[in-house]
Amino acid sequence: MKARVARHHVREEIQRRILSGESKPGERLSQQSLAKELGVAQGAVRESLLELQWLGLVESVDHLGVFVSNLDASLICEAYRVREVLEGLAARLACNHAGRADIAELRVMANNIFKLAHENKEEEMGSLDRNLHFHIIELSRNGILLRLAETYRVVGMTVRASREPQIIHEEHLKIIEAIEHNSADEAERIARQHVAGARQRIEDQAKQGKFVPKWVG
Repeated sequence: MKARVARHHVREEIQRRILSGESKPGERLSQQSLAKELGVAQGAVRESLLELQWLGLVESVDHLGVFVSNLDASLICEAYRVREVLEGLAARLACNHAGRADIAELRVMANNIFKLAHENKEEEMGSLDRNLHFHIIELSRNGILLRLAETYRVVGMTVRASREPQIIHEEHLKIIEAIEHNSADEAERIARQHVAGARQRIEDQAKQGKFVPKWVG
């Protein structure tokens, strides 16, 4: 049990450094140095790096070591395409499990996201937006979906697309309303449309050479 906790801690810390920009693309990650710095065995670092490699955050080069990946728009949009499908499914399944308290909580979250956007509190807004999406996934009551979401969210849910707060708010409320009324087809359609809209925004910015990832802590 302790080994699993240690590996989780190491992975989260390396992940934080990469997403915050503390560890730069192309930087070599030394297992020995990280183990010493974090106070864990090299095995925990090695396993953590393997998990992060699977997520696309690091890459292994034969005979040279492990390096921080270049998290470009292409990789992020790949994650968004996965989000589109899985969050659509989550919204559909949530229709069977969301109670009144869940719906009320989701509405409060959506309204607070809108409020934070107008107060220019981007970090808080982004974090709450991520929590709203993940709460809908939790309401799916599907363990496999939850585990999949834990992986793709590292890239696809930790970067924020710059879209109009009013549009985001309206889409959030429509998803919640569809779940409340048990309209599974509509919930899935709007949830997928919502994620696709964010992906399209990133793609458009990338084409114009204006895309700069905004990571959510």
